Amino acid sequence: MLVASVAADYTNPIPAASELGYRAEPKHHFRVEFENDSAFGEDRNYSHGTRFDYAQQIVPDHYWGISLTQNIYTPETHTDGRVWGQHPYAGYLAIGGAYMYRGECVGTSLELQLGVTGKPSFAENSQWLVHELGKMKQWDGWGDQIPAEPTLQLSARQDWRLPFCESESKGGFQTDGMIFTRESLGTVAVSGGAGIVLRWGQNLPGAMQVTGSHAADYSVGLLRKPSYDPARMSWFVVGSVYGEYVARDMFIEGGVFHDFEQTCSRKPWQAEMQLGVGLVYEGIQYYAGAVWHTVEYRTQDHHSLFGTFAISWHW
Repeated sequence: MLVASVAADYTNPIPAASELGYRAEPKHHFRVEFENDSAFGEDRNYSHGTRFDYAQQIVPDHYWGISLTQNIYTPETHTDGRVWGQHPYAGYLAIGGAYMYRGECVGTSLELQLGVTGKPSFAENSQWLVHELGKMKQWDGWGDQIPAEPTLQLSARQDWRLPFCESESKGGFQTDGMIFTRESLGTVAVSGGAGIVLRWGQNLPGAMQVTGSHAADYSVGLLRKPSYDPARMSWFVVGSVYGEYVARDMFIEGGVFHDFEQTCSRKPWQAEMQLGVGLVYEGIQYYAGAVWHTVEYRTQDHHSLFGTFAISWHW
């Protein structure tokens, strides 16, 4: 049934926004995103993520993008030195270049990241500054973080439209949905997985938020939304479920150029759920969500729960 629906959609193209009398969609997209577990009173494992990304239309439905990402990991307890059975101290800083294609039923994004771990990632400095300004306890074990070395990572994402999830009521309330897949290959991680996203709101924009600090995730919606009018305000509630197999995790197992004594063992099967809300007004999108992630290593005592916050400018 799904294959038939998608095939029918390709033979009967959706009219462009301009054909419906809507304002043309923006060609430039810039986003700032933060993820932090302190939003729920925690400070452990995946502690913080920051991502800046920009995407520009090359030709209709084709985009290029650049990004800057920093991730910070700490154990579950404050201590000076490694904590056996807990996540090691780790920092990651990377720049990325991407290509994105938007389609009516299928969209794809491909990003190559060049990065560094260890002290050059400035993870220790960033955490110290934030904790100093917030009057929070400092972490003392950064002297035993994962060693510094260069990284190379290729990541991809594909989105597929779910026509049977789409509806619109007389009051203007809309629903839509998609399934998506992610693949990562490189010195940082080797993984792959799939998930589903469902939304409900008014004047739904093209960007289907999942959690944007992942490589290959930009603020450009990979599925074209001809029913979206950028001149009107939008709001939505979004939920997602994602599962993946992780064959390698540098932040737990260490790099490829240095020996590293692991403090814990990676758990291969992982999953996460997200619930969030978004608002788009005058070309600016605001987003806030909560992410629940299963344990990432076998001796992890608690599931991860962190907040994700993003603001995007579209023009």
